Amino acid sequence: MKLSTVAKVIARQSPEAYRSAVKMCEPCITNPSVIPAIHKAIKETYPELDRTDESILFAATVYTAYSPACLLASGVDRAPNGIRKVMCEVMGWQDAPVCNYYADLGRAYIKGAKFKERVSSILLGFQQFSVRSNQIELF
Repeated sequence: MKLSTVAKVIARQSPEAYRSAVKMCEPCITNPSVIPAIHKAIKETYPELDRTDESILFAATVYTAYSPACLLASGVDRAPNGIRKVMCEVMGWQDAPVCNYYADLGRAYIKGAKFKERVSSILLGFQQFSVRSNQIELF
């Protein structure tokens, strides 16, 4: 059974137990000022991506760094205040629900090994991270 399935069950049956599990999914970084650098790293590392694929990778990478529990299951947890605003500014999105849309897509994509590897390669570019794709096993 995958952790994402377990998270959904725990969240419904025991919100307190779920909150304890979420503590294990604490963010790698908390400073939103790193988000533009994440976008720049994606553009430089994967210049061939179209706008949609870039947006999905961006959302998944930001949520992996700032709020990994958001990628477990829809509506189970929320991103820290200000994260979606910065994401919208960086990507030129009109409003925060666009972040939710791409987070939902990222939630599905991050289950794939190739996509996980892309997220990992972006995060490894920052000295504060020591994440490898095989460590993104929550998804």
